Formats: sequence, C-alpha cells, structure tokens
Amino acid sequence: MKFLFFFLLTISSQIFYAQMNVLEEYPKNQYFYEGGAVEFYKQAHDYLTHNKFKECGEKEIYQPRIIITKDGTVKKVKDNDTANIGKNKCAFDLSMEVLKNLKQWKAADVKGVKMGAITEFIFYPKDLMSNYKPGYNASDFVIYAQYPGGNKKLNSDFHDNFMTLFADYQINGALSLEFYVNDKGEITNPRIYPEIGNQNFNINFMRTLSRLKKVWKPALYSNIPIKQKIVYPMEFSVNFIQR
Repeated sequence: MKFLFFFLLTISSQIFYAQMNVLEEYPKNQYFYEGGAVEFYKQAHDYLTHNKFKECGEKEIYQPRIIITKDGTVKKVKDNDTANIGKNKCAFDLSMEVLKNLKQWKAADVKGVKMGAITEFIFYPKDLMSNYKPGYNASDFVIYAQYPGGNKKLNSDFHDNFMTLFADYQINGALSLEFYVNDKGEITNPRIYPEIGNQNFNINFMRTLSRLKKVWKPALYSNIPIKQKIVYPMEFSVNFIQR
C-alpha cells in the first residue's frame, strides 16, 4: 500500500464564528460601510473636522477591530494590546468617536441574507484631518507584511513543516490559519479555524508553527510599522491508494 499526500492552497472567504453566527470576514467585494472605503473615510473626515477635534501626532495610528451586526450596528472587539493603545491614545480615542457617531454601517450579504461580519480598518488621524484629500482610502498607502524570502518561501516552508503532521493525523478538508504580524514583525495570536477537535493535533500544530516564527518585515502605512492580519487558507487531502 502506498501513501500519497496532496497539499493544495485554496482561497476561502466565508468562515463563520459558529458561536456568534457572524462571518469571519466580509465576502469578496463587500465593504462594511455604505458607499465603500472612500465614503467611510470622507464621513470620518467630515465628522472630525466639523466637530473641531484636535489632531494627533504624526506617528499615531490605530486599527480598530469591529463587528457589524446583521442589523447594521457596530460593536468593537476588545483589544488586549494595552501598550499599543497607550502609545496611540489620541488615535484610539478619535477612532472610538467615529465608531459611535457614524451611521451608515453595512451588514454582510450572503445570497440575500443579512449577516454579521468582522472587519478592521486603519485609522490615521493625520491623513483624515490636515492631510485629507478627496478619494482617500487608507489601504492605498499600505505596504504589506513580508515573510523572509517572500511568499514562495513561506509556501515551501509551510509545506515542508506541516505535511507530515497533517498526514499523521489524517486531517482532510479546508481550514485556515490566522495570525497577526505585529509592528515588530513578530507572529502573534495564531489560531486555526474551523477548530480541529483533536487536542494533540492542536498542540503539535502550534509547536510546529513556532518553527516558522521568523521575524517578518512588518506592514507599513506611510512608513509607520503597523500590525497586519494574515489568513493562510489550506486544503489537505490524504488518500490511500492500493497498488
């Protein structure tokens, strides 16, 4: 009997938090605000300048993580990185004002059904206030995090490290690894979803991941290092073929 293992990368955009009944992220080509990113940032600019909020220092930046419910209301996901909040307190406070006072939040749509969804955005007060220009979208100014050696090297290292583990536990199907690369280039908050119900597999998966915890080149917004969420989708198929 010969053992054949096939490893494929796939793209998956609709993973659910089952307990919360919300999407892990918005479906492709959907945005969390009516009118899209440009309209969101325009209304944030209008609100901040109309109410004459004091602008933050040029290094202050914050990235709120939020849930837009199926009813179109916004809820902030708790941020446990108190050091980052403290370092960017002005940007944090202004982003909370925007979350409380803008109104056109938009639920995700899945085949005509409104769903809650998780999202996040970059909030850089300098570009929303004195530097603001019509058509502004923060994503246009981001250089994304890079694995040492690039994506091809990441795929190769991931395959070489995890192939045997998935074969040993006979894991089949699609799942995703999510983690953040923080502003120092370190991997933080890794998790697998959907969850695998084998605790030994989960322990060994995280132990194996530790071997990939190289220092990345962090994402940059206008030359300011920022955190970036990485979602690494996978599909494993383990087949036994009788020769």
